Amino acid sequence: MKKVRITALVLMLLFSFMNLSFAELPANRIALGVQLGATFSQVKNVFGVPDRTTTEKVKSEAYGDFTETTMIYGNNSIVVKFYDEHAWRIESNSDNGWRTPDGVTVGMSLQDMYARLGKEDIKNPAENGETLYWYNHDTKSQENRGNLYVFVKSGRVSRIVIAYQ
Repeated sequence: MKKVRITALVLMLLFSFMNLSFAELPANRIALGVQLGATFSQVKNVFGVPDRTTTEKVKSEAYGDFTETTMIYGNNSIVVKFYDEHAWRIESNSDNGWRTPDGVTVGMSLQDMYARLGKEDIKNPAENGETLYWYNHDTKSQENRGNLYVFVKSGRVSRIVIAYQ
């Protein structure tokens, strides 16, 4: 009887540690047309000339003062934000054909997203009835190419964001 209890305890511990595993994605899987850090010209080469561009001077104790430029495509379908001259946030807000390297796109079912990305690192309620599925960058590689944030509403991907934390 003691052997059965020990075996059960070992199995319980083993399975509890499996839930702590993370889906950390390598840098080449965190992109949406371009990767974070892309320059103005690289973004324009991929997405074309933006429909609208805004520029704002930002004062930040955490990041220092910088110029944030926002390139907007197709009525907010794609939004790219720049920290000085490098992309720090890329957002897809509609089924516009843009995909992550794994093929995740807005409009895709949650099941299809899971089949491509696996289990998320963090899952939280978000605004507007969405649920956030957060996939971290691969911390072992020491190369921070940002994180992948997939928002789901009513069982479908409603938007995709690639950004630094």
